Amino acid sequence: MTAADLEHYIGLFHKAVYRLALSIVHNEAEAEDVCQNAFCKLFDYNGEFEAPENCKAWLFKVTVNLSKNLLKSMRFTRSDELDENIPANNGFTENETALWETVAKLPPKYRAAIHLYYYEGYSVKEIADMTGEKVSAITTRLARARERLKKMLLREGIYDEKRL
Repeated sequence: MTAADLEHYIGLFHKAVYRLALSIVHNEAEAEDVCQNAFCKLFDYNGEFEAPENCKAWLFKVTVNLSKNLLKSMRFTRSDELDENIPANNGFTENETALWETVAKLPPKYRAAIHLYYYEGYSVKEIADMTGEKVSAITTRLARARERLKKMLLREGIYDEKRL
């Protein structure tokens, strides 16, 4: 991969890769590190991509794996997480911001599944391919994440079943 190719892919996918990493590790500095490492791996990658979407899927898979590794590492478990919210108020309504803040409280595996499915628009099969999980595991993870979100939103008064 040439430096020009890398610059092109960074321009196309940096924000998406960063948002995915942030949704998993829930720490801005760590998400930047994951993002940078993902693009370093892309620079070292010897293969070619038929289309930009193939590169994006490859980067997402690498980002998920790097984020998981970071969460498992001793360095991460010994440090305190910064108490910070994922920036979500850029043009979003108050309810959308509250929803995103609630999603950010989910465990990392649920946050990643919700982010990839709803925010990035990937199918369950595509998420399974990226994460190396079975389709049934991703389906179950999404269902559990939705159920947890619903309970959290009801508890916080953001969601009201009676209004629907």
